Parts: sequence; structure tokens; C-alpha cells
Amino acid sequence: LALLRSLSLSLVPSMPVGVEDATSSASITLRVQPQLTIGTLKEQVFRDYGFPPAAQRWIIGQSLCRDGRSLG
Repeated sequence: LALLRSLSLSLVPSMPVGVEDATSSASITLRVQPQLTIGTLKEQVFRDYGFPPAAQRWIIGQSLCRDGRSLG
């Protein structure tokens, strides 16, 4: 069962997303699923790295993204 779960997770489409901290030189790369919303990603970054969602600004291209927007 664990092997099947691992295989099914690896088949889920994902894409790398670079995340930078505008106040320092810190950056991370996340592998995310395109259907996730910006709000969900903000929560994930908060849980994993401690950056509060209210302090996060997500920009795709040159557009500031709203929480309900998906990546896909």
C-alpha cells in the first residue's frame, strides 16, 4: 500500500515555484500542483517556513495574485 501511495503521488502533475523574501536574500523552491490556489500556497508556506500569509505577496509574471487564483 505504501508503494502504491508513493507511486500515485509521483504521478500527480506538479511544477516548481520559486519563492523569494523581498527583505532578504532568502529563497526557496516548492513543487506545487497547478490547481492549488494562492491562498492554499500561502498557508503551506506559513506551516512549513513560518511566513504569515498576510505578509506574503505572490506575483506571477508582473501581476500581483489574489488568494482565490490558481496557478494553472
